[in-house]
Amino acid sequence: MSIMRAAALVLLLYLLSCLSPISPVSAWAGAGQSQAQAPCQVEPRKDLVFLYGVNLTYMNRGGEPVELSDADLAFPVFMNSSWQKARLIWTSPPVEKVAVDADGNLWAVLSVEDRTLEPGENLTLSARFEITTRPRDPPAISVQRAGDLGDVPWLLKREYCRRAACWLTDDPALVSLAHQLAGNKTNVLEIIAAFVAWIHKEVAYESHEIPLYPNETYKGRRGDCDDQANLFITLCRIVGVPAYLQVGCIYLPEPMPRHALAWDGHYELFAFHVGWHGWAVAYVPPWGWLPVDLTASAGLEEDPLNAIRTAIAWSQFTIIAVEIRTVDYVGATRAAREEVVSSGLYIREEEALRLVREEVSTSYMQELVRKLATYLLLTMAVLGGTALAVGIFLARRRKRPRQLIPSWPVIPGQVLRGPRTPHTTRSRASPCWASRWASYALWPL
Repeated sequence: MSIMRAAALVLLLYLLSCLSPISPVSAWAGAGQSQAQAPCQVEPRKDLVFLYGVNLTYMNRGGEPVELSDADLAFPVFMNSSWQKARLIWTSPPVEKVAVDADGNLWAVLSVEDRTLEPGENLTLSARFEITTRPRDPPAISVQRAGDLGDVPWLLKREYCRRAACWLTDDPALVSLAHQLAGNKTNVLEIIAAFVAWIHKEVAYESHEIPLYPNETYKGRRGDCDDQANLFITLCRIVGVPAYLQVGCIYLPEPMPRHALAWDGHYELFAFHVGWHGWAVAYVPPWGWLPVDLTASAGLEEDPLNAIRTAIAWSQFTIIAVEIRTVDYVGATRAAREEVVSSGLYIREEEALRLVREEVSTSYMQELVRKLATYLLLTMAVLGGTALAVGIFLARRRKRPRQLIPSWPVIPGQVLRGPRTPHTTRSRASPCWASRWASYALWPL
């Protein structure tokens, strides 16, 4: 057993979200959106409060014991920023320690004394988060006000323009493409617009069970949200525009749960009111870091810079979960899938996101949902992001513990404690999961 599997779970959760024939472009067109508009520009705007719950069950259906690592017992902790405030409010079993991965993301490692999963045994882990999202506005960007490549701090170029993670900045075909599209441009927004326009025109939306490397997206001219984002990030890095990847979950008002199977049936997901999505973040002087969404944004044909203006990250229904800066989650996910599929380990995940407190009027919420409707039509594309999230989680588990979580240090003062009563379910595996689905409907959300 290794740590790669945990990160791959988060990635797969994201990728499963993308398994849909609906493309963001067609959904926007079908909704009759003639002008690009940020999804949350509604007054008055106040904080929204959500509860996110997740149950993760490991089932050993093979003939050999499975040893669980720290990463197998970890949940990602939603980040805190000026856009959102997240709090881990309950876990079962309690939290043993909080760790930091190579990209600076926090993970809560739950306390399980017996980490050996014998043949026929199950182990269930649970966590609940309270997340408050704050109003957020895109800046009034324009090419005229944008800075040049020379205005980008050299420290950012050194950190975010090198080859890292899955971004193949030395691939000859991608280097040629980046310089061909950028030409003699030095204005950062003009360069971003050129990259967005080409990807929007040349790369069709198509989801995959595992993520693609940028050169594969380029050659195949197909890819889902993170595939297209990673191609964009690679092009940016080649010409000197700092960029990296963000992954988050999105609240979906629709009531019906979504169900998906992946990895030859070794992973099963039930998702309620939640989808996952991935997008690029690029540094644009003088505004700084801005989201660039290739697949869940409106009006790209009118103006490629609407990938920034109308990125779904500006919505208060979007919660940022993790950032990918250095870790090759694509390769880790592929290795994790191969190992999980060849083993007797089966994984079932149940997750729900509930809007529990609206610090706004009913009319505001109705208007907010209306403006978000075109985004939510895409949420199978957003749900395609679910496979990405699962992959990130699973990839962290398998055989390369240093790839995503190099040391799992305890962070002083940030050890989160859950209830002392052990609630972890450890039992003989049952072919019938109806009872587990019934308990999912009773989550304290």
